Amino acid sequence: MKLIELKEMQQIELNLFKEFVKVCNKHHLRYYMDGGTLLGSCWFKGFIPWDDDIDLKMPRPDYEKFLTLGTELPEYISIDTPCEDKCEYVFSKIVDNRTVLIEEHNRIEKHTGVYVDLFPMDGYPDDEQECQKHLKTMGILNTLFHQSLNEFQTMRSSKSIKSRLKGTYYYKRLKSGHPVSWEICQRLTNEAKKYNFDECAYVGMTVEGNPVKERFDRKWLDETVQLPFEDDYFTAPSGYDEHLTIFYGDYMHLPKILPDHYHKVYWKEGYGEQDE
Repeated sequence: MKLIELKEMQQIELNLFKEFVKVCNKHHLRYYMDGGTLLGSCWFKGFIPWDDDIDLKMPRPDYEKFLTLGTELPEYISIDTPCEDKCEYVFSKIVDNRTVLIEEHNRIEKHTGVYVDLFPMDGYPDDEQECQKHLKTMGILNTLFHQSLNEFQTMRSSKSIKSRLKGTYYYKRLKSGHPVSWEICQRLTNEAKKYNFDECAYVGMTVEGNPVKERFDRKWLDETVQLPFEDDYFTAPSGYDEHLTIFYGDYMHLPKILPDHYHKVYWKEGYGEQDE
């Protein structure tokens, strides 16, 4: 198989992004650049030179609609969503099936193709006390989900007897064939969906990452701007400056960030020869 270098990988991801946007525009679906993709737009008007993925967010209603539209994408592109047989994430990925990507993260090896990350956004409770309770629940479930991917190893080796017992319990269920990660993913999703995106004053990604810093004033999303990314312009929240400041601080001060992914990427047999 032909090796894919970072620059070529970015171009494959850009193509996935553009195909995704075509479907969104056709069906009037909302999406936003986020994370390193939004930072890259602000810093370089494109990819951060060392970045190896694209991060996109969608309001939950638009996200769920998009997941039903996979047949409108080119035949070499698929939407990888969590399911009972394969639940490694609590979000979705848009994947180029002509490629093979072997991802090494936290000693876990995952096989897929070059992808774009697609995250759902949900509402936050308006009541502060209820919001804190919700975030605590989401945090516990998210920790359990990621522990399940590592067979609850950290919990099983904890100094806390309670944590060790809980980790051993889940580990035995995992080894008995029970899809623990899928069960936790469903609980995470159901908890997140309790608060309707379009009815809440504050919204964000609560199923993954840092839901406290991820919180948007929904007014920042109701209006959008078009920002440059590589050879085109794509959608960002009108409040992207406020959001990036909350999340990163002085985000226009270029930090020395290195990728936290470790990938081996190849073209499948019969693809990529045109680049030789």
